[in-house]
Amino acid sequence: MLQFESVVATGSTALDSGIGDTALKTLNGNTYLYTVTGQGGGVAVWRLVDGALPQLIDTEYYSGTITFLVGRSGTPVTLAGTEQLVLDVNTAMGLVGYDVNADGTIGSLKETGTLNGGGDISAIVQVSFGSLDVVAVAHEDTGNIGTYYVNSDGSLSLAGLITGEADTMQTLRAGSELFLISGDAVTNSVATFRIDSDTATLTEIDNSSALGTLGVSTPTAVETVEAYGKSWVVVAGSGSNSLSVLQLNSDGSLKATDHVLDTLHTRFESVQDLAVVDVNGQVFVVAGGGDDGVSLFTLTPEGQLVHLDSFADTVASGLQNVESLSVAHVGDELQILVTSQQDAGVTVLSVPVDDLGMVRKGFGTVNGTASNDILSGSILDTTLSGGAGADILIAGAGATTMSGGAGADIFVMQSGSGLSTITDFQAGVDRLDMFDYLMLRSPQQLTFTSTVDGAQIEYRGEIVQVHSASGGALTSTDIFGAGFGGPDHIPVDFGDFGGLTPGSSDGLAGQIAVDSEVANPGLTDAEIRFTPDGGGTVSVTADDQGQFDLDLPDGTYPGTLDIIKHYSTASREIDALDALQVLRISVGLDPIWGPATAENLIAADVNRDGAVNALDALVILQVAVGQPTTHDPQWVFLDDNADLSGVTKDNVVYQTGVDVVAVDGVINADMTSILLGNLEAA
Repeated sequence: MLQFESVVATGSTALDSGIGDTALKTLNGNTYLYTVTGQGGGVAVWRLVDGALPQLIDTEYYSGTITFLVGRSGTPVTLAGTEQLVLDVNTAMGLVGYDVNADGTIGSLKETGTLNGGGDISAIVQVSFGSLDVVAVAHEDTGNIGTYYVNSDGSLSLAGLITGEADTMQTLRAGSELFLISGDAVTNSVATFRIDSDTATLTEIDNSSALGTLGVSTPTAVETVEAYGKSWVVVAGSGSNSLSVLQLNSDGSLKATDHVLDTLHTRFESVQDLAVVDVNGQVFVVAGGGDDGVSLFTLTPEGQLVHLDSFADTVASGLQNVESLSVAHVGDELQILVTSQQDAGVTVLSVPVDDLGMVRKGFGTVNGTASNDILSGSILDTTLSGGAGADILIAGAGATTMSGGAGADIFVMQSGSGLSTITDFQAGVDRLDMFDYLMLRSPQQLTFTSTVDGAQIEYRGEIVQVHSASGGALTSTDIFGAGFGGPDHIPVDFGDFGGLTPGSSDGLAGQIAVDSEVANPGLTDAEIRFTPDGGGTVSVTADDQGQFDLDLPDGTYPGTLDIIKHYSTASREIDALDALQVLRISVGLDPIWGPATAENLIAADVNRDGAVNALDALVILQVAVGQPTTHDPQWVFLDDNADLSGVTKDNVVYQTGVDVVAVDGVINADMTSILLGNLEAA
């Protein structure tokens, strides 16, 4: 899929060697590439042409006072209708850049007035909203990020300053709000700021919980995109050899949806740069770094990266230690323009995008087109039919039957889904992507059984039935070749580990109203599970406000809502007095306050063996004094209208969960929460 075209160069060492940055700008229907070198260098301008190599149209050598003060970055901005390519010039106190003419060529050098935040610009991004045109600038010397109004004469006026370091910045809208996402390799940080719609000032949002579990080290690039009705952030981690995808919510919170690591089959180790482009509703991600090549992915509607191809450096290309890259949609192709820390010139790769199809998610029967489609299953049983074309078919939470049809198809499995069936796998042509399965790294971990017309694959209770397109048996080599290709996917939701304890926190005893549209006191860090009748289970972890989004499709779906929440020892809600109450109940006495209620008896049966006895009291004592126990306390959630009249000391039987009806993704339910081991609050 990735096709090497050529290396283009100006013929000037000062302009071709040490290219530190590339930037794209579209003017009057034409797209131009600007390459920037450092001290003693300059800028080259290339016009991109459909089906042909970039054409050199202009060069500009640094001169005068900036010759040996200029850095290796260039960012296009628009100041009061004038296009400029802003440079990083040490000691400058304003924005320094070249005017860009209507035909893409370089004009005169200009500098704005002094900026309040100081000079030494490490990153810059421009955004317009309402009547405001704003430039955000990261000032490396002062450690501030400033936002500036662009005035009608092209001058800049300070809107506000906030402490922050950044060498890469992007803006992104989520709902009605606008945000700035920054990354800084030196301080090893990724930050989120809300941009005030009235004042253009920044307010930082704490996303440490979402980012802390990913293990992103040395973020070198951040890109953003709005796609599939959601807002996405992609972060490149050079030190962690990783690419991370996060969904940005309207409140500024980030939710990780994928985290991939470079392997021998990909080319983004020590990743230095990445680019994201939306082409007719399909999103492509390109990344490269110290691995002498680039990797190409597509982003699914669920926020996962599917590896499409990788290109390794050859004697003809110039991809040793990739420094920067840009991706442009030109005609019927993507043009990927890459520079190197060691090789001169710009390496040009292409990807055909003339046959992209639809992106569709649903249930029942979902049909594709004769083009390259992305089809996803749902919470209910689904049949995906790709038709002709190189399709990507993604299993849903329910049982999914997938038919790729003609073309090189990719079948993507999902952890926790129902039975997945592939009807027409073409050995040596199609690909089976199982990277969503927990800790799966090699085909040797699978239970693989060849069948008369294909194979059955099992892993940790997951089953995939593969039927051969040719009708014969399939071997592991037929399906996986010498082994898995692509990156390693690392789990991002630890509540989905299957049997492992999710995070614990304080809860709320007694009646609790569960509402998927608002914050829910008592559900902090709880795992929320919804199983529609006849479908597969959808599971998410509530945030620190107890909010959750199961991302259900529109429509009406009856099913069961279950909540799993573990006890936080920091709350000290369980103590020795609870053990005393259980001992009294176990020998036929009432608790000290009077007869035990059904809720008291449920709380007393902490080991959940169906009876209240001295073993329960022992467990509670162990918890109270901080000793390990084989029965960790947890919260149980029951239907608020459940009939508990049959619960006795020797017959503690009850059903967790509640029957609900999800309407257009919204769930409301009244439940009773009981902390096992805590009798006083039951």
